[in-house]
Amino acid sequence: MHDPHGHSSTGDAGTAIAQLGLDGQWLSANQCMCDLLGASFEDFSRVPFDKLFQIDNAQEGTDLRAQLLNHQISQYSSKRRISPPNGGASQVEVFFSLTFDGAGNGRSIFAVIEDPTALRSAEEALQESETARHELARRLTNAQEKERTRIARELHDDIGQSLAILRIQMLRAGQPVSGMVGKRHPSITDLSNDLKLLAEKVSRISRQLHSSELEYLGLAVAIQSHCREFSAQYKIAVECSCTGIPEDLDSLLALSLLRIVQEALHNAAKHSKAKSIQVAVKGSDNELSLLIADDGVGFDLEAAKFAAGLGLISMRERIHLAGGQFEITSAPGKGTRIAACVPLNHASRQLAASAK
Repeated sequence: MHDPHGHSSTGDAGTAIAQLGLDGQWLSANQCMCDLLGASFEDFSRVPFDKLFQIDNAQEGTDLRAQLLNHQISQYSSKRRISPPNGGASQVEVFFSLTFDGAGNGRSIFAVIEDPTALRSAEEALQESETARHELARRLTNAQEKERTRIARELHDDIGQSLAILRIQMLRAGQPVSGMVGKRHPSITDLSNDLKLLAEKVSRISRQLHSSELEYLGLAVAIQSHCREFSAQYKIAVECSCTGIPEDLDSLLALSLLRIVQEALHNAAKHSKAKSIQVAVKGSDNELSLLIADDGVGFDLEAAKFAAGLGLISMRERIHLAGGQFEITSAPGKGTRIAACVPLNHASRQLAASAK
């Protein structure tokens, strides 16, 4: 708290607090009181407390203070209007109590200010935060349902239909084609190639849902494997570098980073028209950094803020959950750069807690 000479001592808190003499004059106040009044202690302490914090019924305030000083009550509160030195006004509630010396005699009056405006602001901020979390949860749920629908459609319309056709072809394998002299249906050997392609599709879907490389071989192998498959599938050159990744990296953090790489590459293939992409993961004793950059068409960051897809939100939330920093840099015609940095110790604690 601030003494009459402006010096600071212990006792600062998140609530405006003042120490008054038994006559109601200022003795000290904490920084929150200075913030509330918008002035230094030296400035507002020249004005009596009751003039800065005005009560509608002055006699009632005098009577209550007399009862407090006479030990008839242990504390009381009164609603008051602030009239700070720099102008403005607001309604607050002040709680008064008596402090005592070693002999049990009243020494000073302790005043604690409850600012309804500050409380309302905190409540509104909390409500906005809850609303944002609910919106994110809703969008994540919708995205999960869409992903399930996509996988179900791919299994039914693509793989399911292909298996049904393959079954019919296998029943006719090597037999003459009706009405076509000398023509025969594909042999079992020929059909085995179709079966191989189906197996590869099933394997790809399985890896999208769960990475066995990540579980058994680690983050570096999983990212490098995904980059190779992505490059082969979309014909986009991918330069992948993974160095210094700890062997005991938290499994949830590793999964988050892999998902970010997958999402970023998916976005690049879908929107960027990139010819080359750089993926780099670099670890040290204290942190892990991730960089994904492409030479594509880029996009307007300001416009994207108002229509951010779930992919960008998901990537940002994964890094923030780990206590890290996440940044996207892009501009039309200048490609896109995604950079993230995660402190390893904090990430392990936060992600482990979120898994409970």
